[in-house]
Amino acid sequence: MPFQDIMSKVRYLDNLAAKWLMRHFYFMFFQIVLFVIFLFWFVNMFNVIDTSYQVSSASALERAVMTQSINVTIIVLLLLLNSFWMLYVFNGIQRLANLLKDINYNINRLRIRNR
Repeated sequence: MPFQDIMSKVRYLDNLAAKWLMRHFYFMFFQIVLFVIFLFWFVNMFNVIDTSYQVSSASALERAVMTQSINVTIIVLLLLLNSFWMLYVFNGIQRLANLLKDINYNINRLRIRNR
């Protein structure tokens, strides 16, 4: 086996290892971080709901602050869901880019062999 073929195989294996690391490690890391943030928000949401039952109906200021607090928690939920969706979309784009790189690599190898 010539030296060029060995180096080509090493580059290919290196590319596969790098793809595996990028695909699984970073994606799982950001998924876990987002999930921890979501759990923290979810527990905090129970505290907000619990406080809304303790707010007196006589105080307009307390009701306004509670309404604002509930509105902010809804916005935070939507932002968290958007983050999960963006992570999913970026992962799909990354997989597609890696697939195109693989196709390009294999086509170039076929061209070199046919020459």
